[in-house]
Amino acid sequence: MKNHSLLHLPRNQSLFLMNKRSQFHKICLLNHYMTSEDLWTRLILKKLVSKVDGSFCPTSNQIDVCRNNIFLCSLRAFKCLHFNPEAKLDVVFVDEDENAEGAVDEGGLTREYLRLLMRAIHESNIFEGHEKKRQLCLDTQALQTKLYTIVGEMIAVCVVHGGVGPHFFFERLFQQICGLPTPPTMVDEVGDHTFREQLIKIKEAMTAQEANSAIAEAADSVSIIGVLRHVSNLEEKDSIVQSAVDQRRMQSNHP
Repeated sequence: MKNHSLLHLPRNQSLFLMNKRSQFHKICLLNHYMTSEDLWTRLILKKLVSKVDGSFCPTSNQIDVCRNNIFLCSLRAFKCLHFNPEAKLDVVFVDEDENAEGAVDEGGLTREYLRLLMRAIHESNIFEGHEKKRQLCLDTQALQTKLYTIVGEMIAVCVVHGGVGPHFFFERLFQQICGLPTPPTMVDEVGDHTFREQLIKIKEAMTAQEANSAIAEAADSVSIIGVLRHVSNLEEKDSIVQSAVDQRRMQSNHP
């Protein structure tokens, strides 16, 4: 993939970044694969950073955050109707009794907060998989509360305000966000351990009879995603497995 292709990220392909703050949201994708030679990305980053008014901090951008509860404190701030990603942040660290630590935010507290926030995002329940290859997982409560969109806003603000990027995306997730072609999904990419083991058992079946027995054991899981059927040969068995992993990944990546 050529670096300059990052300049043409299709807006309608973003998984997270779907509201009026889109120009800020896209930057989290650009930062993910930035290298020291990537002049184009640096120029875009510089342009977006220049849009932040460092002299103006509205009340809605004042964030009281407890170190033991970074994510929930951040959710309250980012859900604020008048939160402005193009204005300065004013971060105050507080204890569990909401008593301020006392330090004045002259930039250092904001940078520390954004590092902690990115770590909390990495560990949040909307991601699954390897520590350095995180993928989206499907969470119905997160759908109802629009958590995916809010996390996208958080990532964008982390990048633009603090230079902290989401360096934990699985390459497939990044490609899907950018609208790039991706190879077939592999069984070992399925995050749900039980479902993954069921699919492996179907895949490793040596006869159609063994495959149908394994499919019956996984009936509850495969019926939900619409691929439950009887097979008469091993090719059909492989087709079920591939359809199941593709459908599961599609559901997770398009919340």
